[in-house]
Amino acid sequence: MRHSGGGGAALPPPCGHHHAAVLPALLAGLAHRATTPAAARQLQAQLLLRGLPLPARAAVALIAASSSPRHARAVFDSAVPAASDNVYLWTATIAAYARHASSCSSPSATAAAEEAIALFRLMLRRGGGARPNAFTASSVVRCCSVLRGAVVEGLQVHGFLGKAGLGRSPHVGAALVDMYANIGRAADARKVFEEISARNVVVGNTMVACYVRAGDVAAAREVFDGMAERDPISWNALMSGYLRKGDALVVRELFEEMPEKNVNSWNMMISACSEEGSWADAVRVFNQMRLARFQPDAPTMAVLMSACAQLGSLSVARQVHGFLQKGCIERNCHVLNSLIDMYAKCGSVRQAHLLFVETHLKDTVSYNVMICALAHHGHGKDALELFNEMTGEGLQPDSVTFLGVLSACAHAGLVHDGKHYFESMRINYAIEQSLDHYACMVDLYGRAGLIEEAYFLVQTMPMKPHAGLWGALLNACRKHCQVEIGKIAARELITIEPRNPGTYVLLANTLAHGQQWDFVETVRQSMRGKGIEKMAGCSWVEVDSVVHEFLMGDFSHPNSDEIYSILEHLYLQLA
Repeated sequence: MRHSGGGGAALPPPCGHHHAAVLPALLAGLAHRATTPAAARQLQAQLLLRGLPLPARAAVALIAASSSPRHARAVFDSAVPAASDNVYLWTATIAAYARHASSCSSPSATAAAEEAIALFRLMLRRGGGARPNAFTASSVVRCCSVLRGAVVEGLQVHGFLGKAGLGRSPHVGAALVDMYANIGRAADARKVFEEISARNVVVGNTMVACYVRAGDVAAAREVFDGMAERDPISWNALMSGYLRKGDALVVRELFEEMPEKNVNSWNMMISACSEEGSWADAVRVFNQMRLARFQPDAPTMAVLMSACAQLGSLSVARQVHGFLQKGCIERNCHVLNSLIDMYAKCGSVRQAHLLFVETHLKDTVSYNVMICALAHHGHGKDALELFNEMTGEGLQPDSVTFLGVLSACAHAGLVHDGKHYFESMRINYAIEQSLDHYACMVDLYGRAGLIEEAYFLVQTMPMKPHAGLWGALLNACRKHCQVEIGKIAARELITIEPRNPGTYVLLANTLAHGQQWDFVETVRQSMRGKGIEKMAGCSWVEVDSVVHEFLMGDFSHPNSDEIYSILEHLYLQLA
């Protein structure tokens, strides 16, 4: 094993009486300086040559700087025979395991957490002067948090800490609160929180995050309001709770109140705008973020690209793409997939396909996004060719792939192909058909005018149909004037979604196509009697990089007089 060190005089080679006389003094001098990793490595190399143990002080420095728990344990094992009573040596090694366990989610993280707990138990059995301190305890508790199923171990560690008088320190208390949050025991976390006399901002943040994780936003707000000191993490934790709850308005209010913001704060504000469907506001907040000199990160761009896709603004999509090209965000497969999806939903399937071709390391998601894009833009046969290319590359299709493939068949009227791919899911790829796959098949039959086949599929499918499936059947009945089956589909839809105005409108239109005007009026009276109002139609149009929104009968647009005047003129010309 080769070791290199930095700085300091090297030890003389082991030769004779001179070595026996000089070595203790040189060792003492080098060991005194071995509090840095470089000096500790030099000392370790020299001692290994002579078969001598590593002093505890140098071992602690090496373990603290180690990025590998295996290396940390090797250093510990070489030093512990002569320093078994050194609490810092035990604590540094347990902390090394805890660092690794907290930094990744691989099986090695679980193994590291288990090793830390085992070493802690060994420390207790050894007894002597190496009694655990607050730092030892917090590292062990962090490992119990990683082992989310380790409820017994967590309770045992907490019991020991209570007896040792270590549970009331803010450092250990925060770790205990987090542990109970991870194992789903918010009430126990609150008991620990209440027992900590000198609560700091870390303890408060951990308790807020615990309640947010448990879905109790009201309790999180109560803790937040009672905190003497708050930092951006405090605000972000509470905002994330309201965002999960779908209360975007409160997220906006908290964001405006924040005295100090960070990138995560801006990300949540952009997410809040997207959550409530304010796509243009999401883009505006992103621009404000850049003006405030904050550097967007990968999560920022993911949320922003989703907002742009929903907004449908091609010019904004190009701006986002340009920022990604100039910025320092890695253009990995995930980012490129989001870009492809954004361009496709903004209407530029050509640009989406160019990006897809440029993506060298394509995964299943890459193909899924492109297949769905081609399907929704009416390029059904191209989508099926891409599916064949995907399987030819050895990539395994998933349930989302087949949603795109079946949608492509439906839009292209390829009934035979659709039936083939639907059956091949289970036979060739061991993928169980979901309700959404059945809905695609109903849509496929419905678009082709095969209403009886679509209804038979609904009647014989192995699970209970959902609203989307009945909606696809009702829409097909409206299109092909199949009133009787349409009534059945509408009745089932109203049972599932009694307050959805779209169902009543679709049924009324179906009845109108069948000239059943009395029933049309009955449906409209039913809507009025239940207080169900038809939602106004809404459309967007982009002019000179500005997206304009229009509602039916809406006169709020600043140019509405001019717009309606031109529309009236066009109508007269057409008449």
